[in-house]
Amino acid sequence: MNADLIKLFAETFGIAEDELLPAATLESLGLDSLAVIEFLFQIEDQFNIQIPDQASPPRTLDEMIQLIDPLMPKAPFGSAGSPA
Repeated sequence: MNADLIKLFAETFGIAEDELLPAATLESLGLDSLAVIEFLFQIEDQFNIQIPDQASPPRTLDEMIQLIDPLMPKAPFGSAGSPA
């Protein structure tokens, strides 16, 4: 799972990262549909991405990650301090 997303989720909702299992439903983590939508907006702002509109919001943490992870910016090749 995307570490940046998990960290942001944990910080935003005050949940320990080790409790954020992929199969956990967002409802079981204490989020209602409005909180999910607001969090998606927060992700868009924080990572400067555009999440496509969906008929229904994600129901599990894994569904959320699968929706967002492909949209996340990727570090350029060689940016991790490796010699060019």
